[in-house]
Amino acid sequence: MKRKRWPSFLAIYVLFCLPLFSHAAQPSKSKPQKTPAAEEKPGTWLLAGRKGECAPLSILSKKGPEFGDIHGPYQLAEKLRAAGHKADVKEFKAGTRPAVEVRAPTAGLHVMFVRKELCGKKPPVPEKKK
Repeated sequence: MKRKRWPSFLAIYVLFCLPLFSHAAQPSKSKPQKTPAAEEKPGTWLLAGRKGECAPLSILSKKGPEFGDIHGPYQLAEKLRAAGHKADVKEFKAGTRPAVEVRAPTAGLHVMFVRKELCGKKPPVPEKKK
């Protein structure tokens, strides 16, 4: 009788217990989050407007009171991730006005951050070819 129980016990162990331990050694499938190189100082970032103007970060408080104390793009992305949203951060370094884009479609946010010192600069006018 004991021989008939052994294969069934082994089958139950393999089906129910083994999967609990097999996932523990799997690597994380999420992408590593990019951390900012330096701490964000309050007042160094502004939002880029549609027509090239700059807007204060206080506009973000219209999306919710939790966004009223945001000081930069990486802080916004961290706050969105903590709230359970998928936030993508993309840096644009080429051109005259480097910027950082934060997208969180599930939160309804898609904003561009520009450094305060670059907001007064107008983009260069392309030369007309003769």
